[in-house]
Amino acid sequence: MATEPHKFQVGVFVIASTALAIGTIIWLGASRYFEDTQQFVSYFSESVQGLDPGAAVRYRGVPSGRVAGIRIAPDTELIEVSMDIDVETAKIITKDPNLRTMLQLSGITGLRYVEIDRRSGTALRQSPTLTFDPPAPVLPSAQSSFKEIQSALADIYDQFMQMNLPSIAAEGRSVLEAANTLLRDDRIDTILTNLKSTSESTRDIARNVEAITTNVKLAPAIDTATQASAAAKDLFVNLNSGPTGQQISDTLEQINRLAQSAQQVVLGLQYTVDRLDRTVDNLQSLTDEVRNQPSLLLFSSPPEQRRASDGGQK
Repeated sequence: MATEPHKFQVGVFVIASTALAIGTIIWLGASRYFEDTQQFVSYFSESVQGLDPGAAVRYRGVPSGRVAGIRIAPDTELIEVSMDIDVETAKIITKDPNLRTMLQLSGITGLRYVEIDRRSGTALRQSPTLTFDPPAPVLPSAQSSFKEIQSALADIYDQFMQMNLPSIAAEGRSVLEAANTLLRDDRIDTILTNLKSTSESTRDIARNVEAITTNVKLAPAIDTATQASAAAKDLFVNLNSGPTGQQISDTLEQINRLAQSAQQVVLGLQYTVDRLDRTVDNLQSLTDEVRNQPSLLLFSSPPEQRRASDGGQK
């Protein structure tokens, strides 16, 4: 039977253990109030079921804070999620405009947390437009993976419902009936028979051609063609590197020189003709002046020296 001192010791131990447990719980619960954090808010246009206050907030998978509160936004359309994020992560968040908040599932429990990660493309334009003043700096949101899958399935369903299924079924039935009618037509058997005959005729022609090509009488013609090809090849080789080719090259070079000489002669003749034309013009002018004024032959002044631009020729 327990004595009075023993009962007192047991009571003191139970009271001390209970007080220690309560103090630990209070300390763990209140420790977050002493953390240095900064508050942000995000607004979601989708259901936040599974997200509770105290849920984790992660920056690219790294724990960076917790969800402080969840409520309906002032416009009654969006869901406001306020978050307490540590100061170091807050400095990074405010410098990157491509960061977006997303709701992610935590395993298979159905619980959710807030993931902050970089997005691109259309995800940057998925954040809802606010018609009110937020209580803290806003982190733009993007659709979660589940919401994107749901939206894609909804689009597929809408496109499927827009299809005219009765019309498609009727057209398919018409095509099958037309194919059945065509296959039952007696002319199909005739066409197949003609194709078979044509195939056999083609096979016979191929055999005849093979027999002709393997005939010994064609060998001399093939040899003659081979010899003619070799002779033509030798002729081209002689023209390129033989004496005949060298003679042709020399002749062409002489013709080229003769053409150049003829060109020079033509240029000289052209220059002479130009000079004669100018002389005739001058004589014509002199004749006209003498005819009009005969005294110019006796009393006119001597002609001026020609300028250097005339080539220095008198």
